[in-house]
Amino acid sequence: MNAPSWDLFIGLFFIIGVSYGFMMQKEKVMLTLISAYAAIVVTNLVSPFFQKFFLGDTNVGNIFIKANASPFSVQAAIFVGIIVLITMRGGMITGKSRAIMSPFEMMIYSVLNSALILSTILYFLPEDQRNELLVESKFAKRGSIRQGGR
Repeated sequence: MNAPSWDLFIGLFFIIGVSYGFMMQKEKVMLTLISAYAAIVVTNLVSPFFQKFFLGDTNVGNIFIKANASPFSVQAAIFVGIIVLITMRGGMITGKSRAIMSPFEMMIYSVLNSALILSTILYFLPEDQRNELLVESKFAKRGSIRQGGR
């Protein structure tokens, strides 16, 4: 039995991302794009603290958690959580906009939004796993998620 490839995961992610963009229209796509950039910044700032918290090295009050959470899972959870929080609670939508994007523009914004989110999540992987993914996936090679330093 063959395991699903990374290409399947990446393809499904883009299909879902573009579908989300068409369903939510201009305001939510733009808000999700802005929240992705904000989530990158916040994740880079707070992930070291959360990593120490989940390793049991730091506590908040009398609370600490001793878990073997990988840096990838902590960073990805923070990143996705912030995107969801900002997108769901974002106050940018004040009514229907008079400017309607063409389907082509909506698709471009949705693809770029999905690419930003996916490449950021894959960037959180350890370098050896990221390089392995590049070898196995045709889509990842095209997106070239290999980043030496950010």
